[in-house]
Amino acid sequence: MSYLPQLRGELLRVAERRPEVTGVAPQPRAPHPRWVPWPVGRGSRLRWVAINLALGLAGTVGGLSAAGIFDRGTPLGPSIAPAPHTAEGVAVPGSARLLPLRTPDPGGGLPWGLRVVRTTRGLECVDVGRVDYGTIGVLGQDGAFHGDGRFHPVSPDVFGDLGCATLDARGHAFVNVALQNQPTSGLAGLGEAGGSGGCRSAELTHNRRLPTCPQADMREIYFGLLGPDARSITYRLPGGGLRAVATVGTQGAYLIVLQQATSGCLAPSRPGKPPACPYGGRGNRGGEPEVPSGVISKVAYRDGRVCHVAAPGTMKSMFGSCSPVGFVKRRAPIPTHAQLAAPVTVRELPARHYCSKVRGEGVMRCERGVPAGYRHVRGWPSLLVQVDFTARVAITGSGSWYEIEVNLARSHSCTTGGEFGPTDYDIRAGERVHYRTFVPYRCHGLARGTVTYVPTVGAAGAMPVTGLPGQGKPVLVGRFAFVVPGTEK
Repeated sequence: MSYLPQLRGELLRVAERRPEVTGVAPQPRAPHPRWVPWPVGRGSRLRWVAINLALGLAGTVGGLSAAGIFDRGTPLGPSIAPAPHTAEGVAVPGSARLLPLRTPDPGGGLPWGLRVVRTTRGLECVDVGRVDYGTIGVLGQDGAFHGDGRFHPVSPDVFGDLGCATLDARGHAFVNVALQNQPTSGLAGLGEAGGSGGCRSAELTHNRRLPTCPQADMREIYFGLLGPDARSITYRLPGGGLRAVATVGTQGAYLIVLQQATSGCLAPSRPGKPPACPYGGRGNRGGEPEVPSGVISKVAYRDGRVCHVAAPGTMKSMFGSCSPVGFVKRRAPIPTHAQLAAPVTVRELPARHYCSKVRGEGVMRCERGVPAGYRHVRGWPSLLVQVDFTARVAITGSGSWYEIEVNLARSHSCTTGGEFGPTDYDIRAGERVHYRTFVPYRCHGLARGTVTYVPTVGAAGAMPVTGLPGQGKPVLVGRFAFVVPGTEK
């Protein structure tokens, strides 16, 4: 009779029972042998040998696994190759750091942790995942990586769901993220990055190509950076009551992982059914300096101040609260209209067929077929227009951008108010900027538009949308107008 199957099972059970870490992970040490007293009888002695061998090997494997050299899978990379001067940019070499913060999963196994990384566009991004090998990663389960059961490290260039923010004058970022319907694999906010697959929540009707996640494997995840003045954060427990945890490090980091709620105000909305909260649920939110309402109850600061977050289901819970404490503004002058002013021109690009890039941004006429890497644009019959202007002031990061807004002629057939879009990339002073957008033919008539420069003046996320927290008043660059025909030319 062989004892190897029993030994293997014991090794796996011992490895799974590794204690969760609440602070900095200790360095693995060589395990001390544990011995069972010598029994009487030949059969008992064989069992004694097997038990001691299992204990010794279990301790050794536990140490190797903690050291990060056990069951490592292929890394998870970005689905779209990042560019250093576009969107969030790319990770600055050597800037990625695993924070000394570990949160246990409700179902056990590897703990969750946070990693921060600086980018080439002046952002700090915080990503969440399961922790092993000294980094965050994704577990091969629930459809991720074909359920291979391995740990897959996440590339520093995979930025999570709206987890990036601008830096203040002292180099601190203020960002809060609330995620629902997240699988225990750790693909939280990463989607199908790198074609890793995964599963989807039963509440989500899109992306039917993915299998449905088991309800027991669904999580709510709340994490962020509250700044150096934060001391603790208090959150609501699924069964009632409150729990307070200290923030970690000079970033004021926190991480909360809960079993996904299935009923009540904190449960995600189901398709075709009214929301459980009278003023709307939280949904997936991120990239905001304010703390989202819902699970989090309050934030305490080192000077004694306490900020209370609105309870779920109340009018105030529609918006975030607890504005960033300790944010120090940068002393950067904002350009004037005289420094930015430039003529703006509009060019019509009529076509029967348009194509857009499958990955990334870009649209073009495609009368002679669909080029490689593109796909047909479908929807209302529309006209493609191109807005051009010369940038007098450079864009050198995510702290500012140019906004192009088109206001369409309103009529009984046109219910679209207009189109707008930012220049989400670096621009040199004197560079010619080209922006393309669709306008539907049903919105025929005179369309008017503006080009503005939008600065960031406070704590803000990476999303360039005018009016979000931290963004300053737009400064006019120029105006334009054109006529949308009633039918295709």
